[in-house]
Amino acid sequence: MVSTRKKMIVGAAFVALFGASQALAGAMVVRSTGPSAKTYPVGKSLPSDMKLTLKAGDLITVLDSGGTRVLKGPGVVAASGSSAASGTGFSQLIANTGAKQARTGATRAAIGGGPARSPNVWYVDATKNGNVCVADAAALSVWRPDMTAATSISITRLSDGKSVNLDYRAGQTVRAWPVAELPAVEGAQYKIADAAGKTPTMVKLTMIGSSPADIQAAAASLLEKGCSSQMDVLVEGTMQAGPAASN
Repeated sequence: MVSTRKKMIVGAAFVALFGASQALAGAMVVRSTGPSAKTYPVGKSLPSDMKLTLKAGDLITVLDSGGTRVLKGPGVVAASGSSAASGTGFSQLIANTGAKQARTGATRAAIGGGPARSPNVWYVDATKNGNVCVADAAALSVWRPDMTAATSISITRLSDGKSVNLDYRAGQTVRAWPVAELPAVEGAQYKIADAAGKTPTMVKLTMIGSSPADIQAAAASLLEKGCSSQMDVLVEGTMQAGPAASN
């Protein structure tokens, strides 16, 4: 016979799991500024039927299955879109196909079209410092935003100074991470520098276990590990038109 204590533990676990599934069915705050930032902090789960009461100056970015939207105050606005689109359109953004996506380049031209943005959440951006979440070490790749000229990028492991060069052709944006020489492991820190002599980028790899199935799961993993540059790619790559607030 199962003891009362064990029943309580099992019941609590079920409630936690149920609550997590409900949260994924709703929305999640992924950016938050303004007077209501403490009320709606980054990472907060919002039921899909929740109404947010926003003040002047509030900018709350929420993510649900239809993508991300910026909610602006003042006024009352729904947490989730009334007709959220399917997230399948974002599959390429979170697909872990490694350097095979090199032909997609960037979402905007590096020259004349504004700053380029990585087309894939899991690429290591050679120009961004900070934590890099790794969902599949074997598929890890390094992306550069400027594809106009051939160049060489060096990756140096800080723990022992071991370095490997990656050569990029003109028009090429992605190269596979040299996993044979520099394995992608938890906590490994690297310096990434290009031949042009720009300020090197410093990154720290952190493993998340497996590739998330959808954009909501990806967002949760990135927020948990503090992978801010990848979170920016996810937010900007899934941005939808935000609803107007009602007073």
